[in-house]
Amino acid sequence: MLILKNATIVEFEPTSVREGTDIAIDGDKIVATGSGLSSRYPGSETKEMNGRLVMPGIVCSHNHFYSGLSRGIMANIAPSPDFISTLKNLWWRLDRALDEESLYYSGLICSLEAIKSGCTAVVDHHASPDYIAGSLKTLRDGFLKAGLRGITCYETTDRNGGLKELEAGVAENIAFAELIDSERKSGKSRYLVEAHIGAHAPFTVADEGLAMLRDAIKKTGRGLHIHAAEDSYDVSFSHDKYGKDLLIRLDEFDLIDEKTLVAHGLYLSSADIDLLNKKRWLPCSQRPLQYE
Repeated sequence: MLILKNATIVEFEPTSVREGTDIAIDGDKIVATGSGLSSRYPGSETKEMNGRLVMPGIVCSHNHFYSGLSRGIMANIAPSPDFISTLKNLWWRLDRALDEESLYYSGLICSLEAIKSGCTAVVDHHASPDYIAGSLKTLRDGFLKAGLRGITCYETTDRNGGLKELEAGVAENIAFAELIDSERKSGKSRYLVEAHIGAHAPFTVADEGLAMLRDAIKKTGRGLHIHAAEDSYDVSFSHDKYGKDLLIRLDEFDLIDEKTLVAHGLYLSSADIDLLNKKRWLPCSQRPLQYE
């Protein structure tokens, strides 16, 4: 038993700040809060907090740990005045350079930095086109080494290799979800990391890929994690090639439900927003999305 003595407890829901409070921790569970807990649990280890803040861990709902080694990079790239050229000239070059070793250390470094910043759970969205099979397990190894909770997935796309790349991305998502299920049932490792079914964005996933993702979600029971409307390019591409709003197209492949994580969403249409409000689970304290 560990007693954190004289802490300032900050809670988010409901919002509260309690000074001069003790916290009793048994293993990985908080069993009591209050005053004078050392006498209530004699023989416990006591750590004087001197009023330091103790608060719930922050959750990051969208991240890219594969980019962890790029901070401060001085890359000689072509001028990139817009969204798509920045992707092509920088990020899609960087993710193709990742191998097993660089991915592991990128994931480990980002996991440690997250914890240091008070973030104890991260939802990650991964890409390494030249190292797809086994990449999610490698990334998870960094989570486990640091003790970080999270969810990860592979960013299914056809931007480099067409249909074969789509198939490889979906296969990696399924394999990782099945690995998690197997290990959780057997108790072989700490259950800290879960699986999503990942996709890059509607403009780099053809209809064949959306059909594969639908089958993967049904097979694994997971939800989709995808960028959508991060830039107006994504919206324009969908209208030009498919004649549809982004999420309307995804919904036609049964990819929008209460488990779906849509990242960014800056240029969603009113129809897209109506669809999300209709499909997603809403906590009682959370208001529906609003139009601008």
